[in-house]
Parts: sequence; structure tokens; C-alpha cells
Amino acid sequence: MSRMSASIASCSIPRRPSTAKKGAKPRSGRKPGRDKRRFLYQSVCDALRWRLDQGDFNGGTRLPSLRELSKRFNVSTITVRQALRHLEKEGHLQCIPGVGVFVQPAVPNRAANGQTTVALATIEIEGGLTAQMAESIEEACRERGWGMQLFSAHGETALEARNLSHIAESGLKGVIILPGDSTENLEAMVRLKLNGCPMVLAGRALPGLKVDVVESDHEKGAYLATEYLLAQGHRRVLMVTQKPTPTSAAARLKGYEQALVDHGLEPMHAWKVWIDNAVTAQGTSEDERWFGGYAAVLPVLKEWDLPIAVLAHDAHSGWGVFEACRELGLNIPNDVSIVCLEDAEFARALTPPMTAIRQRTDEVARTAVELLERRLMDETGLQPQHVLLDVELIERGSVAPAGKVVLS
Repeated sequence: MSRMSASIASCSIPRRPSTAKKGAKPRSGRKPGRDKRRFLYQSVCDALRWRLDQGDFNGGTRLPSLRELSKRFNVSTITVRQALRHLEKEGHLQCIPGVGVFVQPAVPNRAANGQTTVALATIEIEGGLTAQMAESIEEACRERGWGMQLFSAHGETALEARNLSHIAESGLKGVIILPGDSTENLEAMVRLKLNGCPMVLAGRALPGLKVDVVESDHEKGAYLATEYLLAQGHRRVLMVTQKPTPTSAAARLKGYEQALVDHGLEPMHAWKVWIDNAVTAQGTSEDERWFGGYAAVLPVLKEWDLPIAVLAHDAHSGWGVFEACRELGLNIPNDVSIVCLEDAEFARALTPPMTAIRQRTDEVARTAVELLERRLMDETGLQPQHVLLDVELIERGSVAPAGKVVLS
């Protein structure tokens, strides 16, 4: 049994001695059932509060589930939920919907030293946009006389979790996180925040995590790209994308669907081509980061009539579409027109160069450092900021009007 489980298991609800006389009626206007519920939730509060005050739970620790707590206290989940909300109001806990209930540290454990050194944490530094952003963040830190430590997980979520745990214990002044599309390590980020580490998310927001965020307008980017393809006469626009977890992928999918609706087209389920993250990870391990997009779109292109348009989730999935077209002998842009929702240097080096939505990566990076600087000056007095930066469509050679042959 874990230390937390043992602590909670030893909690018991005290019995309040009865002072009512035998045969006495309840006080006017109050129902016995309501009194019992109030007593139960207050007793759960008292038992948990005592354990919290004793320091039995470390700051940032996630409590067991409602069902488990209700079983241990022998009360309903409604009673437990009421008790947890009460303790959250008192400042003992933080409840994050869809994630869990976490213990609020009494005092942030930030170590004080001479130089300001911050962390840059990313799921992988190898990505084109990530590398550009990291370089700009490092430059902005250097301009302020800050040191910067890089924590890259090289695509491994388990390593990312260990990195975030290390940052919490390192005494670094703050952290800028470039999160991936997965929410797998959201709990680790919540724990880092609750341990008092000033934090900024750069590139995308994560659900339930109330911290400063700066990101591109992903929804607008997908809308612009889809609208551009429709303006070229295409009436079938596929989207090669990751599953719409509540991150940038969901925002891009929303922009894509809204553009179709605004132009009188119904977003067809068959038009959405899902990338398998496991296949992408396999390709990344073999230095073929485009493999996920390639594997997803290859069987689809074999079935559809041409010409057709494709909207790719990012530059690497767009590259995967190029590889699939090359294998099938399809011409870009005459058979397949492609726009990707992130720009990268290699997108310009493809034949033909790939039309893309350009994000202002340098501005995203510098805004992230500015937000962290403000947070370091006043950690508690500022509400979390969410900054959306504009995007633009860069026309190159991967799109042709539907039915019109473009000579290369």
C-alpha cells in the first residue's frame, strides 16, 4: 500500500455523540436527512484536512478517485465531491476537471540563487518548428542575462515525465514548455505547476492547465488553407490529421470543418484521414518522421478519383503525402493538391515546394519569454494570459486549380 493510500485508509469518520433527548422531535425547518449529509461531508473534510495539515500528502500529489475515496470513507461520491470542493475553497486542493484533484503546496519551493536560469522542456527538439522556436527562446533568454537548460524527451513520453519531475526539484526559476499533441503527461505538468514553478506553454494550450499560453491561431490557419483549396475549385478536401485531442489538432479540425460548412459543403467523415501515433513513432525512430502521414494517406489515395486536395496537419505529414504520391506515380499538383498547416525549411525544398501556413515562431518564442518574465516579477498577482498570434498562407507550387493541368 502506498503512503497516500495508507494515510487515507487510516482516516475514519468520527461519531458525533447524541445530545438529543429520547423521543425529541427534530428542530423546526430542518430535515434529518439533510443534517446527516451535512455532517458526513464535514466529517470527510475534517479527516482529510487533518491529514493535509500533518503534511501526510506532498504538494502536487494527486488524490485517489472519487469512487475510491467514497469506498474508504463509506460515503457516496456526491458527499466526497462536496468535501473536496469545500477543501478547494479553503486553498488545500486544486480540482482540475478531467485530470484529478491535487494537493496544493503550502509554500512554493523555488530555490533562490544569483543568476536566473530557466528550463525549456519539449517532447522533442528534432522537429523543424520546435528547433526554430528553441533557438529564439535561447536568444531571448540570453538578451536578459538568463541561463537556459534544455530538456528534450526525443519523442518519449516517459522521458518527458522524468524531465518535468527533475525540473520541479532542480530549483530552476521557471519553465517554458513546448508540448506535443498528446495530453499523456498533463498530470506531470499540473504537479510541476502546483509545486510553485512559474510556467508558460508555447505553441499550444492543454485542457485544464491554467497557465500562461502563447500559440498560433491554429483554427484560423486551417480555415485559410481549406478556403484556399476550395477557391481553386476543389470540392473534395481530405484532412490528414491526428486524433482530435483537446490541443491544436482539435482547433485545426474545427477550422477545416467550418470552412467547408461556410462554402456549402458537409464535412464528410470519409474525408478525415487519421494518423496512427504508433506508426508515426515507429517512423521517427527510423528517422522517417513523415511515415505516419504516408501510411495513413496511401490506401486512401488508391481509392479516390482524381484530382483531389489534401490538407496536412503539419509539415511532416505533408511530406508523407508527397511520399505516398511518389510511390503511386501521382503528380503534385495536377493529381493531388497539398497544403500543410506548419511551415518548415524542408517544405520549401520539396519538388514542387509545398504551400503552407506559416506561423510566427520567433514571435511565439519571444512572447513566451516575456510572459515568463512577467510571471517571475509577480508570481501570484497575474491572471493566466492566453495570447493568440496571427498566421499567413504562403503560396508555393503544390496546389493547382481543379481540372487544370499545371506544367512543371
